[in-house]
Amino acid sequence: MTSIREEMMFHPFASSTQRWLNQLLSLFPLSKNTLAMVNQLKEKKEQVQQQQQQNLDPEAESSRFFFCGSFCSALSRLFSLTCVIFLVLSFATLLSAIFWLFPPRRSLPRHHADDIVHLNASVQACFRLHKPASKVISHRGKLEKDIFSSLDLRNHTKVTVLSLHQPGASNFTEVKFGVLPVLTNHTLRKDSLTSLRSSFVNLFAQRSSLNLNKSTFGKPTSFQVLKFPGGITVDPLGLEPVSGLLTLVFSFTLDVSLSEIQHKVDLLKNQLELVLHLEMFESFRVVLTNHKGSTVSPPVTVRGCVVSTTMTTVESHIQQRSNNLAQPPAKNFGLDNSVFGEVRNVTFTAYPEGTVLDSDSVLALTPSS
Repeated sequence: MTSIREEMMFHPFASSTQRWLNQLLSLFPLSKNTLAMVNQLKEKKEQVQQQQQQNLDPEAESSRFFFCGSFCSALSRLFSLTCVIFLVLSFATLLSAIFWLFPPRRSLPRHHADDIVHLNASVQACFRLHKPASKVISHRGKLEKDIFSSLDLRNHTKVTVLSLHQPGASNFTEVKFGVLPVLTNHTLRKDSLTSLRSSFVNLFAQRSSLNLNKSTFGKPTSFQVLKFPGGITVDPLGLEPVSGLLTLVFSFTLDVSLSEIQHKVDLLKNQLELVLHLEMFESFRVVLTNHKGSTVSPPVTVRGCVVSTTMTTVESHIQQRSNNLAQPPAKNFGLDNSVFGEVRNVTFTAYPEGTVLDSDSVLALTPSS
C-alpha cells in the first residue's frame, strides 16, 4: 500500500491524483492509522524535495554564469577593438584618396598694385605670358619698359603693371597693366589717347603684337582691352574704307562682347551679306563699338553701311531692301539668334538716290530711322 502511494506521489500525474484522493477522503473518512500513514507520505515528499534543492550547487551555477559573462565581455572587447582599427584604417584611406584627387592649393606668387593705382588707371589692358608668375615678378620693371616702348607712348605717360596672377595649376601668367600720366592728378592727353586707342585695336585684332624680350617673357597672347575712356571701336572684317554712293546706314545692339564676335567674324559677314541682298556693284562695311571701352564686356553696338561702287543706283532694289529690313527685330536682322543673341535697338536709314559720303565719317555717326 505504501509503495503504491509513493509511486502515485512521484508520478507525473501525482498532483491530479492527490486531488482525487482528497475528494475521496472527504467522502469516506479514514481511520486514524490511515490518516497517519498519509501524513507520513506527505512528510517524505517534502524531504525528497528539500534534498533535490540541496543537490543543486549554487557555486557551480555562479561559476558558470561568471565564465559566460567573462567570455561575452572579452568577445565584445575584441569586436570593439577590431571595429576601431577598421574605422581608423578606413578613415586614413579616405583622407589619402581625398588629398590625391584634390591636392591642397599652393600659395603661388603674385603681384597686386595698390587700389589707388587701379582707380587712377583710366586705361587698362591685359594679356597672357606663358611663363610662371615666379619668373615674371622678378622682371616686373623690365616688363613695364618693354610695354611702354611697344605702345610708342609719350614721355608724359607711364606703364604700371597692376597685377601678375597665375591661375590655379596653370603654367601661364595673366598680366594686367595700366597707362597713367606721369604727374598725379592729371589725365591723359587727347592725342595720347588717340594713338593708344589705335595701338590697342591693332593688338586686339592681332594685326600687331607687343615687342617683349622673348628670352625673358616669351610671346604674349590673348590681348584684351579692359577699360578705355570714350569707348573702343574695332573693324572685325578689316575692310578698307570705300567711297561711292551711300545707299544704306544701319545700327543695332548685340548682348555679346567684342571678343566673342571676334571669333565669329566670318559667320557675321556671311549672314549680313544675305540679309542685305548685295548686288555685284555694292559693298558694305561694319564696325563694332563697346562704349565702356572693353573688349570682354557686353554689349556691342554694330554700325554698318552699304555703298554702291558705281555712280548710279537702282532705286527699286534699294526700296526692296528697306522693306525687308523694316521687319527687324522680328527677323533678328538676319543673324542667328543662338550665336549672336537677340538683336536690339535696330535703326536704319536708306538713301534711294544715293549720297556721296565717306564711310569713315558715316560710321562715326548714329543713324536715325
